[in-house]
Amino acid sequence: MNPLVPTLLDGLRLALLRSPRRSAPICGAGLFIALVAIYLAVSFGMARFDAGTAWRFAPTGVSTVLADALLTLVAAWLVCAFARRDGIVWGAAATLLGATIATALVIHWPLAWVTGALADHGHPFIALLIAFVSQLWWFLVLLVFVHWLAAGSFARILGVAVLAYLVSAAVWWWLPATAPIEARTAANEIVAANDNDGDDNSAPDDATAAPADDESRTSAPSFDAEEVMFNQPALLDAALAKLKPTQSGHPHLYVVAFAGDAGEDVFRNEAEYAERLFAQRFDADGRVLVLQNNAATVATRPLATWTNLHHALEAIAKKMDPAEDILLVYLTTHGSEDHQLLVDLDPLPLDQIEPEDLADALKTAPAIRWKVVVVNACYSGGFIDAVRDDSTMVIASARSDRTSFGCGADSDITYFGKAFLAEALNRTTSLREAFDLATRSVADWEAADKEEHSEPQIATSRSIEAKLERWQRGLAPAPSVPFAPAAAAEQATPTTPAD
Repeated sequence: MNPLVPTLLDGLRLALLRSPRRSAPICGAGLFIALVAIYLAVSFGMARFDAGTAWRFAPTGVSTVLADALLTLVAAWLVCAFARRDGIVWGAAATLLGATIATALVIHWPLAWVTGALADHGHPFIALLIAFVSQLWWFLVLLVFVHWLAAGSFARILGVAVLAYLVSAAVWWWLPATAPIEARTAANEIVAANDNDGDDNSAPDDATAAPADDESRTSAPSFDAEEVMFNQPALLDAALAKLKPTQSGHPHLYVVAFAGDAGEDVFRNEAEYAERLFAQRFDADGRVLVLQNNAATVATRPLATWTNLHHALEAIAKKMDPAEDILLVYLTTHGSEDHQLLVDLDPLPLDQIEPEDLADALKTAPAIRWKVVVVNACYSGGFIDAVRDDSTMVIASARSDRTSFGCGADSDITYFGKAFLAEALNRTTSLREAFDLATRSVADWEAADKEEHSEPQIATSRSIEAKLERWQRGLAPAPSVPFAPAAAAEQATPTTPAD
């Protein structure tokens, strides 16, 4: 008779604190391995149910299940050694693993739901009590298991049960335990959406290729998360205090560069290059603010968060002439298919930015009339309708249903950032003309790489283009600004006169 089903039923009896009906089967490792496969399947099913409609596979969760099965085997071996029944180790381990599966399914899982519901409804003490019962239950299962396999005084049985518990359960108080399927949070959904979107493609020529060694790339030093958050108001206020106020005579350009994802230096590179480009070539020196998430700059730059963006725009609106000066907001990060911009600096719990969030941040008091908003991210076309108006130009690096390219650890600047900032705006001072040039360059690079075209988008109007043209005519000729990664930016110097 196949012992699999009887072993599972005996495991269920143990989970309900009843002794198995039969002795541990004499078997090899095959039965135990079959139960490990069932344990994986049950874990997948429970986690899939918990995750809801938005989920993703978590490989570390498989390691958790396998490690738990291994610890169960060790606990069974200890009990068999105490009972001097070494010949039934695999059978005993299979029965105990069956109990592990049943306990997870009929005890721990339902109690976890009850605990969560109680905590959500303001009953933390009762929730804590039920969580304690859930933890205690496995010890009671082990107590029944030891009594089933071994004779002896209650004190000896209790001692062995405690040892088995320390091996099979208490160790998880220190080891990281994850499910094989997890709900997609806003942040990990965006990262997952970009994992297969061509982010590993570097920008297409040597000027933006990854450096030959790692020394020129930013390392990620450790930082105190609480200290970083505590320092944000002071850091932002200090950066805003350095911005020059407006001067009468001609309109000025104010720039906010926002690098949302700390996981890749490409976004930091792009934001800091935008700072140098607009300061040196577009007469915005002293009127550029960089908000960025990067472990290397948490002590020197305000973070790229919606809160900092909102407060920064409110403060800039009071420094500039909101009726005459121009605000340019350049956002660079990953984007998701449901139109969220990734805002991430692990381990800080940062909110993602949706189109309505960006629109709200732009509603300042006093109201800034003339605006240019550039969103460089996958699916960024989804931000256009929320932000556009008659006095705002909105540029997106991709259609609302398309990805954009050039992110990843091997890139120093994105395709669109290279095409729009590093190339087009060094050839012309017209933002509209720069967009047209960048669109053609990006299309050529994507065709060469056989990628689906991102199709950058623009929403504009006669009034904003007329305003930009008047501002452009007032710019003094300035040299181009060569692109260099942030870590090597101090070595970059203007070399080529403007066309």
